[in-house]
Amino acid sequence: MKKARLLFKALLSLWIVYNIFTMMVMPNIGAYFGRTTSKFITPYANSIGLNASWNFFSPDPAHTMYIRYIVRYLDTEGNETKEPVEGFFPAEKNKGVLSGTRKRELYAMRFMVIDPKRLRLLFGPWLCRQYPGATSVEMEHVVETVPSLDQVVTLKDEAVQDLSQELQFTRESTSCVGGSDEEAL
Repeated sequence: MKKARLLFKALLSLWIVYNIFTMMVMPNIGAYFGRTTSKFITPYANSIGLNASWNFFSPDPAHTMYIRYIVRYLDTEGNETKEPVEGFFPAEKNKGVLSGTRKRELYAMRFMVIDPKRLRLLFGPWLCRQYPGATSVEMEHVVETVPSLDQVVTLKDEAVQDLSQELQFTRESTSCVGGSDEEAL
């Protein structure tokens, strides 16, 4: 009788732990850990109704976004008088932005790329003032993707930077010579 009672307690404890594990993993079965353990818990979770997805775990990391710009210095015939200057906004394009002023730059960049006209009418003239003597500024909105965990695990011999893609979405150009068009936003 004592052995049966001890066996019952052990099996009940294992069942409780398995239930708790199922309740913790099933809400985010689409995550990497959920997909790797799904073959052990999905049949049980489907049969007792624990297969609802809540997605309460942290989402995938955000992609890196920035504006790449090239400031050109040309004479009246179109020849370069100075080397073009390539820059990024925010300047820390691949680093975490922690300080208050850097966060403001990040939000300003996002504001600019929502409507590409803002790049040409607001950001371009501001860059022209930052680089005296410039004749034009070319700007583009760049997104560097973060590879999925599945890609990183499957292609573990490759560096994460090699798996990332650089996508260009918006390209605008501003002339620094002469006045503005007085075009409204």
